[in-house]
Parts: sequence; structure tokens; C-alpha cells
Amino acid sequence: MEVIRIEVYSPFPAGNTNVYVINGELMIDIGVDDEKVIGKIKKAVDPDAVNLIITHPHADHFGAAYLFKNVSAHKDACKKMFDAEKEYFRLTSIHFALEGMPENLAVEMKEHAEKKYSRFVKPCQNCRKIQKKIKAGDEIFEVLHLPGHSFSHIAIYRRGHLFSGDILLDGLTPNPVIEPIDEEKRHPVLKQYLETIKRLNSMNIVRVYPGHRDFRRNVRDVLKEYVNSFERRSHEIFNACEGRTAFEITLNLFGMNQLFLAMSEVIAHLDFLSENGIIEKKEDRYRKNADPRDLKELWIEIKAETIGEE
Repeated sequence: MEVIRIEVYSPFPAGNTNVYVINGELMIDIGVDDEKVIGKIKKAVDPDAVNLIITHPHADHFGAAYLFKNVSAHKDACKKMFDAEKEYFRLTSIHFALEGMPENLAVEMKEHAEKKYSRFVKPCQNCRKIQKKIKAGDEIFEVLHLPGHSFSHIAIYRRGHLFSGDILLDGLTPNPVIEPIDEEKRHPVLKQYLETIKRLNSMNIVRVYPGHRDFRRNVRDVLKEYVNSFERRSHEIFNACEGRTAFEITLNLFGMNQLFLAMSEVIAHLDFLSENGIIEKKEDRYRKNADPRDLKELWIEIKAETIGEE
């Protein structure tokens, strides 16, 4: 298997994006719609001659996908790419307002996100639903659905080699980002992330090709770090549940810093704690419904199930 890594510019917090070309035929992700990125990619491949796979519909991974003739992704990712996530941002602003964010701020955040996105992404309207297996040269790769950082996140796998997108990064725990289904319902993203961690922990992964940075550590050590990070955040959010809205909890823990990602993370944990009976929501406010020892016991069970920790 011949793999060429191309590191391209990204203005987003995770840093530059890694693009991979496999056997000269298959490309994993593309990066933002930027002249420097496009120039670098076109020097490496012909957009009409390679198949582009998008791991998940975030701008730093699909921004310039519209340039390619053959684009594949999870079917939900294709929907988001079709309008450059405008409908996603509309639904997210509604959910943020339902969780206590002042409506004018929710609208302002949506408009700001759309304005920022418009500089780095164009709609991709020729995306097709990816198949369960894809071919590059004489080699066949398995397509894995790995929700958590994004519901429609996929990774590409063959004989211990995992092209992970953002679901598995070294030195950076990807946020469980909010995923509205409609104006009222949303995916249980933290629950899905833990299920993905369990699946990855059971696999024999010998090399990771991440969406950002390098990956040098043992995969299971990184997964354990993820779960420990989620546990710590879970306790912080639980302790902040004193009759506050999700927005008030977010401000209490993070202030206004990276508000979109912070609010997403808080909502993910609140949904998870509510589903497990640790907290309850009444009139948009969250209150403790269990003892801290119950939460500790829950995470002992989760660790045993996801990463095999006794």
C-alpha cells in the first residue's frame, strides 16, 4: 500500500488537516476551500481522476470537495455537504436556544458560523453514499461508521491500518459535537462516541493515519485517555447542575471561549447523564438526581465495557 500524506492549511482549532492519497487512486479528505490548499492538492492529484472520500462533514475536511468529480461519504454527510451545513447550523441554533442560550445570541452564532464557513467551504452537490467496501489499486478497504465526533463520521480500514479522520487523534480529544435530527430531537453523541471507542478498542490497529497531527502512541492508551477525559468532564458538569440551564452551565465552566464547541460538549454530557438517570431536566433546568458515588459507579461500568478496565 502506497500512502502519500499531504498536510494542508486549516484555520480551525485542531490545526492543519492531513490529506492522504492511497495507491494514487483514492484520496481521504481535502481540506478547506483556500487557494493554498487547492494549489497543493492539484500538484499531487488530478481531481477528475481520483476518488475522494470525506471522513466527516466539517469544513476542514470537505471545504474544497466540490472540485472533485467523484466524491463519497456517509449519506448524512452528503446531505450536510450539499448546502455547506446551512441547515445544520439552523437546527443547532434552535437547540442552543432551547437549552437556555438567549435567542439573539443563538441567531448571532449561526450567522457568524455561516459567514466564517463561507470563506472556507463551498457546497458539494455531487456527493454519493459510500459503499461498505472501496478499492484502491489491488487493495480493498473496509468503510467503518464511527459516530461520536460527528454522527456521519467514517474511517477507512485495512489489515490494521486505520485512516481515522478526527475520531482518533493523538494529543487531542475530539469534541462530541451536537447533532440535531430535527428541531426537537438530537443524536446521543456521547453514548455513540463511547460505543465507537469500544469498537476501536476491540480492533487490532497497528497504524493510525489521523486527520490532524501525527499519531505515535498506542491506540488503546489514547482510547483510555479519551474515556478518562469524558469522565472528568462528566463530573464537572454534574457538579454544575444546580438548577442551571445548559447555557448557564457552559458559561460557568468555560465562559464565552469557543462557545459553539463548549455548548456542544455540555449538551452531550447532559443528554448522557439524563439518559442514565444521574440528573433530571425540569423547565429547561438541570438538577442532580443521584449521588456522586452513583456517577462514579456508572463510569466504572463504562470503563469495564469500553476499554476493559477492571
